[in-house]
Amino acid sequence: MSHYQESAARSKEQLEEMKRLGAEGVCIFCPENISQDPQKVEFETSEWMVKKNRYPYEHTKLHLLLIPKAHVDILSKLSAAAQTEFFPLIKRCEEQYKLKSYAIGIRSGDMRYNGGSMEHLHVHLVVGDTDNPAHEPVRFKMTSRPN
Repeated sequence: MSHYQESAARSKEQLEEMKRLGAEGVCIFCPENISQDPQKVEFETSEWMVKKNRYPYEHTKLHLLLIPKAHVDILSKLSAAAQTEFFPLIKRCEEQYKLKSYAIGIRSGDMRYNGGSMEHLHVHLVVGDTDNPAHEPVRFKMTSRPN
């Protein structure tokens, strides 16, 4: 199975990048590959990397990705150390980005069913653009049916 679920791409640019990376067998979220992404890592801990999403969801003011350094596809495979670091990581994001309100989305398991675009587990931390007079809610796809 590829590292990417191409049917979950939200733009032509994202789809082309997924095809390129998939053909090369590269998981862009693994620590040895993440520097290839033009959207650089903002900060990291021993178990996690945090970066802004190169392909943010529509209607967001801020869209962070919290990415475990271990290549896992399901929450239960996270190490005890990664689990222990998770909530302090959220707190650091709250403080660093001065967050008053945000939403978190996580897809876990087989990306063909959970609506995700890639198999490497990652957490979406999203701030909607509520200051925009034409505000629309942020939509987070949570399931899909395999082709």
